[in-house]
Amino acid sequence: MTTTPDKPGPYPGRAELDSANARFRRAVTRLLKEAVRHDPDLMPALTGIVSEAAEHLDRLAGDAEAAESSSTRNRRELAAAEAKQRRVLVPAARRGDPRAAAMLARLDERARRREQQLGKHRDGAA
Repeated sequence: MTTTPDKPGPYPGRAELDSANARFRRAVTRLLKEAVRHDPDLMPALTGIVSEAAEHLDRLAGDAEAAESSSTRNRRELAAAEAKQRRVLVPAARRGDPRAAAMLARLDERARRREQQLGKHRDGAA
């Protein structure tokens, strides 16, 4: 019989996030009912609140995705994939293939940007 690894617990702050999300959704629902039934002038305020919340959540999701992408495992896998690609492209570029040279230049540019982002991430964490 195989053993299944333990399922990790919820991430830190999950209960607080769920509570805040539920409270926000209830408040927005009540505001919508009030706007539809009694005061249509509340609709622009509701729209602004919801769009601002969506923008904040989008930004935070991007931050979480960026943090995930900077994980050691992801960086190691990306480095291995790029090394494999370079092993194919370098000989072709030496033979004068302009597409290979352009792809190598793009790989170099991506690596440079990643290093800059990683430096910013390290500086921000300190």
